[in-house]
Amino acid sequence: MRRTLAAVIAVATSALAIAACSSSSSSSTSDGTSASATGSATSAGMAAAAAYQQQFLNTPTSIGISTPLKTKPTPGKLLVGLDSGLGSAKVLAQYWAQAAADIGWKYKDLISGSTPAAQQAAMNSAIQLNPAGILTSGIPNSTIQAQLVLAAQKGIWVNSSADTSSPSGAMFDTSIAAPSQLAQWGKMVAAYVVTQSKGKAVVQDFQLTAFPILLDFDASFVTWVRQWCSTCKVTTNAVPAASLGTSALTSQVTSVVTRNPDTNWLIFDLGDLEIGVDAAVKAAGLTGLSIGGLTADTPNIAGLKSGAETVWTAYSLPIVAYRQVDSMARKFEGMPILSAALPTQLITPQNVSSLVVDSAGNYVGVADYRTEFKQLWLVG
Repeated sequence: MRRTLAAVIAVATSALAIAACSSSSSSSTSDGTSASATGSATSAGMAAAAAYQQQFLNTPTSIGISTPLKTKPTPGKLLVGLDSGLGSAKVLAQYWAQAAADIGWKYKDLISGSTPAAQQAAMNSAIQLNPAGILTSGIPNSTIQAQLVLAAQKGIWVNSSADTSSPSGAMFDTSIAAPSQLAQWGKMVAAYVVTQSKGKAVVQDFQLTAFPILLDFDASFVTWVRQWCSTCKVTTNAVPAASLGTSALTSQVTSVVTRNPDTNWLIFDLGDLEIGVDAAVKAAGLTGLSIGGLTADTPNIAGLKSGAETVWTAYSLPIVAYRQVDSMARKFEGMPILSAALPTQLITPQNVSSLVVDSAGNYVGVADYRTEFKQLWLVG
């Protein structure tokens, strides 16, 4: 979530089991011994996958919204961001602060941790600052329900990115990187896997089941692989959140591949989840593996450049942050919430060198995003 969708979901902790897409779809288990997901397949399915992936291979050219604010925002408002303290969350918070400055507001960052108790305490601290708004990412409404009631009573608005929750009370907007966006990313990666494998993909899909939003990616990925390719197989493997960034994860991956030697694809529902796997499978002498998944972190982008990895979806933390601040501005003016897909693309070895990134290598996507937002905010 370091950097990429972890930014938006790194703070979520409630477990959620992924629903089976049908009686023939795979079901997650803690040891990876799920049933294979296969589907009805035709040459038409392969052609459809190829056509779908093609539209996501180029650099996006727009932030995806174009309706300006009615008036220039009143300056000096305070926004508080709840930052889990993980790498990607730090990047998101960095851009929350930049966006707030660009629109003429103040920003205060609070570390929220990754447990419900820590998140509740951080929300309480944020409310005590009496801000105009609070920015979160991935914290379920149910975790902070009491705090949302208090925030509403005090006239404080809250919005979140990468959230499975529906708006409720003070939480007025959860449309940014919502489940529909995750489903699109799952379909994008499925199309690429089906096409590049020429219908011969044998996939091990690794899922952080503690993060509900990520499972929408996994469900979509399995569904579309099954629909487009009868000769492809997918097995799902649940990964404990505590394994993230540890040797336990890389050991799990190498063990799964060793037990299933026909595996030729490894898919991860978070770029951070894959970090270290390249080296681990190489050290174990496991070859012939294509690696990819959801939301490339900077190490994943490096892996694409070196040829060690194959495909990732792009997730622009800067644009997510600006969209959240934009949402606040519209709420303060009584304007409708803009529910629009984020600019994105499939990052592959063929286009990785032309990505639009910031000075730290974080994916940006749209080079002039900052100018576009300032124009919408009437401050550019």
